[in-house]
Amino acid sequence: MTPALPAPLGEALHARGLRRTPQRERVLSSVRRLGHATPEEVLADLRADGAAPAVDASTVYRALALLEELGLVARTALDRRADTFHAVEHGGHLHLVCDGCGAVAEAPADAAAELAADLRRRTGFTADVAHLALRGRCAACGAGPTPQTPEEP
Repeated sequence: MTPALPAPLGEALHARGLRRTPQRERVLSSVRRLGHATPEEVLADLRADGAAPAVDASTVYRALALLEELGLVARTALDRRADTFHAVEHGGHLHLVCDGCGAVAEAPADAAAELAADLRRRTGFTADVAHLALRGRCAACGAGPTPQTPEEP
């Protein structure tokens, strides 16, 4: 069964007693336009478009958190440094993140259905694979060694 799309922004905000603001609209539009974006990429996109009203970093972070609560955007850890957001209407999919070149490709979420079923059977855990990020190497980078991430202090 295909999950229902979330309510439009205005309806979702109204249901929570919140106002529909130009800043929230612009943040959601930016996420939709960019596909997958960190908060910093959303901020850069909004600053580049030059539209009013101006949006600062704290507004972007607050808007993304609210849009996630409303079910309009989803958060995925594609990068080891910052979470990435994408519009929920983009649909459930796997993120294939190359540790060689950093490219991100997508695969249908049902490609992980067998894995999710096996995990549930073995452990009783129900995995949400609709926005799963898998790290590895893309075809262009080959199956060489995966670069190591520097240790955190």
